[in-house]
Amino acid sequence: METPGASAAARPADVGGAAVCDNQVGSANRVVCDDQVVRDDQADFPSLRDAAKSRRGSGDPLKLIDSGKLSVPELEWLGAAGAEIFTSDCAGRNAHDLALVSNAAGKGGARVAHFHHGPFLTKEGESPVPFADLLELGRSGLLLYASNVKAARDFAALDALSNACAKGGTRFGYYHHGALVAALEDLARSGAWVHIDGRSLAADADVALLADCARAARAAGAGVVLHVDALLDPASIADLIEAGCHILFLTPPSDYRSPYRSLEERARRLRLDPRASYLFPAFML
Repeated sequence: METPGASAAARPADVGGAAVCDNQVGSANRVVCDDQVVRDDQADFPSLRDAAKSRRGSGDPLKLIDSGKLSVPELEWLGAAGAEIFTSDCAGRNAHDLALVSNAAGKGGARVAHFHHGPFLTKEGESPVPFADLLELGRSGLLLYASNVKAARDFAALDALSNACAKGGTRFGYYHHGALVAALEDLARSGAWVHIDGRSLAADADVALLADCARAARAAGAGVVLHVDALLDPASIADLIEAGCHILFLTPPSDYRSPYRSLEERARRLRLDPRASYLFPAFML
């Protein structure tokens, strides 16, 4: 796996939701990556099966990125063995397939996460997973994620997905690019994990809105994640941390004399739910 700060990393959204290096697989096509994140086309099924079995119950399960190579029964087997499956509409799975894999993973104490890149379509045949099926998958306990980077999003649809996931005992994650809008607060209040690019904070009003979103999300058992790759005003950062906003500093660690040093330490102490992000927390998908 390439680290989030590696300049050579592929865009996660362009490769099904995650960037993965070839050095995750040994010369015999066996999984050797210490952090156990691998794409299904970089190892054969027996290797993935062995890795899933060896990591089960360790607290650090195999994380498998589904590109569509494996059959549904193979994914079911891996899920039942404790592997966490990260799939997307790019893999071409339909709702029935996803439900089977999710049920098997649940029996293995694992989870299945689906990232929906394309538009929310309502008619059968227009999408492998029509919007009504996405809602049902959320209600069944599947982790769902979406972004507005490739397709414009209607907030009524996002709210519906968040509410469906909440009913299923799971969470919906949304990655928002561009100017902040008031509808984000309602989405946060519904229990969604909302990711924001730090460059979207263009004015004091944006900071105030994001703080309101963080408080609303925290009250609903979720949260707001701010991805910061260029340092913001320290007073604004302090206000956001106080409101419960999770801040991911993607900048080099500050000098001990910097006013940002204590803020970075405070941000690290605020625990981030594993369900908040799709696979890698630092990626703004």
